[in-house]
Amino acid sequence: MKHIFRDALYSALQKLGFPWLTPHPTKTTKEIGYFQKTISSNDLYEMYKRNQLAHNIVFNVAVDALNCAFTVKSPGGEELKEFNDKVQSVYAAEIHLPLLRCYTYARLYGSAGLLIGYRDTRGFEAEANEKDKIGYLFAIPPKWVSQKVAVKDIAGNVTIPPELDHYELSTPYVKIDASRIVHLQPLSIEEDLDGESVLYPIFDVLTVLKNMDWAIGQTMFRHGAGFTTVIAGEGSSQEQIDAIDASVTEINAKTVITFPPGCKIDTHRPSALDPEPYYSVISNQIAGGANIPVSILLGAQKGALEAATKDRKDYADMLSSARAAVLTPALFLILKKYQASGQLPFKEFVIEWAEPDIFLIDTARADLYAARAKTEEAKAALLRAQTEQVLKGEKVAALGGDVMA
Repeated sequence: MKHIFRDALYSALQKLGFPWLTPHPTKTTKEIGYFQKTISSNDLYEMYKRNQLAHNIVFNVAVDALNCAFTVKSPGGEELKEFNDKVQSVYAAEIHLPLLRCYTYARLYGSAGLLIGYRDTRGFEAEANEKDKIGYLFAIPPKWVSQKVAVKDIAGNVTIPPELDHYELSTPYVKIDASRIVHLQPLSIEEDLDGESVLYPIFDVLTVLKNMDWAIGQTMFRHGAGFTTVIAGEGSSQEQIDAIDASVTEINAKTVITFPPGCKIDTHRPSALDPEPYYSVISNQIAGGANIPVSILLGAQKGALEAATKDRKDYADMLSSARAAVLTPALFLILKKYQASGQLPFKEFVIEWAEPDIFLIDTARADLYAARAKTEEAKAALLRAQTEQVLKGEKVAALGGDVMA
């Protein structure tokens, strides 16, 4: 009897589309529990496009990392004003946006290539003549790339450390020589040229967040105004019960409902379950896996003017590490290629990143506090002088003299 009741209840709830009865994503043999065992490029793309935190972790970090100004100096740290001005002009006009797009691809998919568009008549498969002018830079969409091939020795083994030989693109097939590519690959334990997406370590938790969003949305839609139950009148036929089931399906979208005589209708108030603690746990897990403080990842919360100073510093340190591991070497190589093509003068240089913009608010606040302190000091000095003057005047007046004399 218990089994019959359970099966009947389960069947009825399925008809109602009860949110927790259908796991998401659909269970397959490729999953561990309800988590995917294999994460494809399409899975990464869909997560990036449709999950707000995944988007922040990939795109916003890339923007913030390249949103910091830099200067080029001599290896000894000396200013190279004229050369730096030319570098900044080329960077703003030709390098920044393609490099940002390529770094975004690399964070999402594990690695990506920036195509150096030389103005030559040779095909992409030929080794580039670096003296040819550079006409454009283009971030190669990873979905175009079928294979990233490493250099191999005469025995057919990949050399150590792995070094890029060429990219192979599909539909149509195109081979691009490594001399025409700047390969970006965030640091990971992978030894190949594909790398590891920054979403891999947190993909399961992001999936949990997606399921929570879906379940909460379903709950609010279906039962936000209360859960309606109907007890059929005594002696109701199966046809009448089926008609009741049909009438209460998607009840929140209806304005008029007609029941057979004798039905007992009740609306139960929704429970007061607060989802915030559950979201807080998930958000902290995601932030920890992405190495981004929660206050930065989620943005300024209501009632909070700013993230904690330590959080901003931790985030700035993470961006600095990303620049040192990926962006600085890539930018250095790009500028070297512009020098080889004659589009920038030849000089030995190093790249020095400025103080991150994230701390500019701290600098401004420090200046404001310093100005306020000086103002307060001036007020205090004036008050002391006035007090001394008043005391002096009272003392003179007591002796029968004139304070202005």
